Amino acid sequence: MSKRNIGFWSATAIVVANMIGTGVFTSLGYQIIDIHQSFPVLMLWIIGGFVALLGAISYAELACRLPEDGGEFYFLSKIFHPAVGYMAGFASSTVGFTAPVAGAALALGAYLKGVIPWISPKEIAAVVIILITAIHAWNANYGLWFQKVSTAAKVLLIAIFIGFGLLAINNSPSPTFNGVTVNSSFSFADIWDGLWFAPAFSVGLVWVSFAYSGWNASAYFAGSVRNPQKTLTSSIILGTALVTVLYVFLNYVFMNSTNWENLVFKKEVGLIAAESLFGIKWGNIMGGIISILLISTISSMVFTGPRVLKSMTEKMGIFKALSRVNSSNSPRNALIFQGILSIIFLYTLSFESLIYYVAFTLSIFTLLTVIGMMKLRITNGKPTTYKAWGYPITPLIFIIITALVAWYFIMEHPKESIIGVITSLLGLLLYFFSKNKEI
Repeated sequence: MSKRNIGFWSATAIVVANMIGTGVFTSLGYQIIDIHQSFPVLMLWIIGGFVALLGAISYAELACRLPEDGGEFYFLSKIFHPAVGYMAGFASSTVGFTAPVAGAALALGAYLKGVIPWISPKEIAAVVIILITAIHAWNANYGLWFQKVSTAAKVLLIAIFIGFGLLAINNSPSPTFNGVTVNSSFSFADIWDGLWFAPAFSVGLVWVSFAYSGWNASAYFAGSVRNPQKTLTSSIILGTALVTVLYVFLNYVFMNSTNWENLVFKKEVGLIAAESLFGIKWGNIMGGIISILLISTISSMVFTGPRVLKSMTEKMGIFKALSRVNSSNSPRNALIFQGILSIIFLYTLSFESLIYYVAFTLSIFTLLTVIGMMKLRITNGKPTTYKAWGYPITPLIFIIITALVAWYFIMEHPKESIIGVITSLLGLLLYFFSKNKEI
C-alpha cells in the first residue's frame, strides 16, 4: 500500500476534528471568571480564530516546502537544529497529544455524567481512550474512515445546535452575573479601560488558543498525504476558517443561554446551555450528543500524535520499536505508548492543569515554527509552490500576538510555564540517544 494514503477530505476532517473538541465545550466557564462582559469574551474567540488562521497560512507554506511526517519536530530540525526539533517533538508527543486526549476524554466523561449521574467520568474516559486506540492500531484505513464519518456528524450536529440555539435565545431573558445584567453591547469602548490588555484577557486567550489548537494537524502527517502541495494548504486553511465560524456562533449561543453564575468553573457548559434553552429532557439528549462528538476529537489526536513519535524514533536505536508500522501504515507501537501515557495523565493531572500545561508549551513551538518559516524565506527565497498570503505581515502578526500572550501567561501562571519548559528540555535527552544527528 502506498505510503501517501491520506486525501483532502481525510486531512481536512482531521484538522477540524483536532480543533473542535474539549476547548470550545469547556473554556467559557473559565473565561468568564474575570471577564464579565459578552463582547470581550466573544472577541477572544474572534481573535483566536484570526491568529490560528495566520498560523495556518504560515504552516501551509512550510508543509509544502517540507512535506514529511513530524510537524514541528521535522520543521525545526531542518530549519534550526535537530536538538530544537527533538524538544518540540517531545513536547508534541507527550504534551501536545497525550494530555489533550486525556482532557477530551475527561470532558466526555463529565458530559456523560450530566446525562447518566451514576457513571464515573474517569472510568468512561479510560475505556474510550482504549477503544479508539485499538481501532487506529488495528488498521489505519478503518481509523481514517471513522474519522471522516465522526467529523461530518460533529459539524452537522453543531450547526443544528447553533441554529436552534439562535432561535431559542431570541425568546430568552438577558443573562445575568450575580444578579447584574451582563453587558452584551458590541462596543469597542472596552479597549480604552484596559480590559483587553489585562492579564485576565490574555489568560482567557490561552484557553482560546487551546480550543483552536489542531489547526496545524495535517502538517504532522504531511508525509502520508497525497499531493501534499495542494492538499495540505487547502486542508489547513479551510479547516481553520470553518472552525472559527462555528466557534464564534457556538459561544454566542452559550453566553446568551443562561445566567453566567451557572457556567463559572464548569466544564460541561454545552450541557448547561442546552438544558437552559431546551429543557432538561432535550438538554440531556444534547449533552449525550456532545459527549459522542468528543469521540471524534479524541480519535483525531490518537491518529496524529503517534506519527510524530514514529518520525522521532526512526533513527533512535533504544526507542526504534516505536517507529514500526503495520501493513496499513499504522504506527501500532507508538499508538499503544500514547494510549498508556494518556491514561496516566488522566489519573494524575486536574483538568485545568492539563489545559494550561498544553496551551503554553505548544504555543512556544508554534511561535518558533513560524519564525522558522520566515528564516527559510530569507535563506532559501520564495517557495515554488504555495506562498503564505500577506507575507511578511501575516507571520509577524502571529508572532507578536503569540509572544504577548505567552508573556502574560508566564506572569500569571509561572508554575505551569516552568513545567512546560522542563518538559521541552527533556527532549534533549532523546536527541542524545539518537544515533543519527541529521534529520
